This record gives sequence, structure tokens and C-alpha cells, in this order.
Amino acid sequence: MKPHFSPYVVAGDLVFVSGQLGFGDNGALVGKDVESQTVRALENLEGVLRQVGLSRTDIVKTTCWICQQEDFARFNGAYAAFFGDHKPARSTVVSGLAAAGAVVEIEAIAYRKTGA
Repeated sequence: MKPHFSPYVVAGDLVFVSGQLGFGDNGALVGKDVESQTVRALENLEGVLRQVGLSRTDIVKTTCWICQQEDFARFNGAYAAFFGDHKPARSTVVSGLAAAGAVVEIEAIAYRKTGA
């Protein structure tokens, strides 16, 4: 059964992006490691934002889930490389994920600047 959710919801100047996983264009997870899945989840998140004319620098808050505490440093490194100097507020939780084989999930809130 297909999940029941919207990829994003616009609420005024805010855009809420649903949790993104490390799925590639073929619908399969890219790699089993946290770095590969983190980068792909963030690329997927940015792809959703592009649909509403935004980019990674418009993200103001992320919530991230990783499956293993031991993966935090590698997750954080991939996350930091993706965002560079841009540092959204972030929560990171260690938890199981609903999709088999997924080791990271990332959702975001982006802000559409007035007039954008």
C-alpha cells in the first residue's frame, strides 16, 4: 500500500517537507550505509523544495532519524558537507524506521522569504 502523505505542505511562508529517505531514481535505497543514504535523503529533500522554488538554504529546521547511535558521526559529516556554511536548527533522534533497510530519514521546514 502506498503511504498516505503529501511530499510537502505550504502554510503561509513555511513549507513543511515530509520525511525523505535515501531512495534513488529507481526506487531502491542507495547503499546500506548512513553516509550514502544521508546524502540521497538530503538531495531528495532539496528536490521537493525545488518544486516550490526553494533550495537547501531556505531550510530553517530539520528533524533527522538515524537507526544506530554509532552512525551519528558519519551522518553528521555527510549532513555538514551537504549544508556547508548554512546551519538550520536540527533535532536528531535514534529510532527504528518504517522502511526496511532505511538507516536515515530527514524532514524539513523551509521559509519562503516575503516576495519570493
